[in-house]
Amino acid sequence: RSRVLKRLLLVTSFLVGISIPSQATLAASDVVSRARTFLKDSQTQPQRQQFTDAQLLQFASDGQREANAVNWLLQSSFTFSLVGGTTEYAMPADFMFPNRVWYQQPGQPYTKLPATSFNDLDARSPGWVTVNGTPLSYYIDMSTGTVYMGLYPAPVTSSTGPITVYYVQNTTDLSASNETAVPFNGWLALQPYTSALAYYVAYRGYLTMEEPELANGYLTYWVNLLGIMRQGLNRQPDFNPPAGALRGGNPVGMGGLGSQ
Repeated sequence: RSRVLKRLLLVTSFLVGISIPSQATLAASDVVSRARTFLKDSQTQPQRQQFTDAQLLQFASDGQREANAVNWLLQSSFTFSLVGGTTEYAMPADFMFPNRVWYQQPGQPYTKLPATSFNDLDARSPGWVTVNGTPLSYYIDMSTGTVYMGLYPAPVTSSTGPITVYYVQNTTDLSASNETAVPFNGWLALQPYTSALAYYVAYRGYLTMEEPELANGYLTYWVNLLGIMRQGLNRQPDFNPPAGALRGGNPVGMGGLGSQ
């Protein structure tokens, strides 16, 4: 009987979630409110609540990171200039990993640099660390705790020029001190997927309360919505790439959300 009641609770809370009138913009506070409905934790007095807002927002922040890591939701770009003799360059603080890298040699059009790695360079070009010339590829160095992009060969004065990096951004955590913040770094294009965070929060909440059946139910909702995010980002009304043209969460050749 208890199993039937739990299933009824899952179905009812799902219907409640989708029946809440949509707002112009869903903020962090809206995610918390919906999650409390799913968790039956809507007491107005904080001392009677199972979870604090800070706890639920931390769960939501974890959900943002997971969705972004799986689907490459947040993307941006920046440009820097090469310096002769300098091999490696620091990446932005919100850098997660590169999507594509363009290099413009003086007087030449932009060309796309392929990615390589330490192991690949060691195998193909012994002594590569001392090679100078026109950059032909790039690699990522995280050995110091700070993310650097290295160029191979290292640029010389005649091969300096701009490098434009398109990259996946890390998400910014949601905080109880700013519950009006819009999830996913404020990108309104991701609003159709923001309500999914409430299901992730409910999953984490029920997991904490040692209610595995309810937790797994909300986990299923969350996983399904991750797939909807991927489909929505990969395919657009005027862009429907064939199978095999997709790389991870985003189609090859597209700038992605947040590109500048």
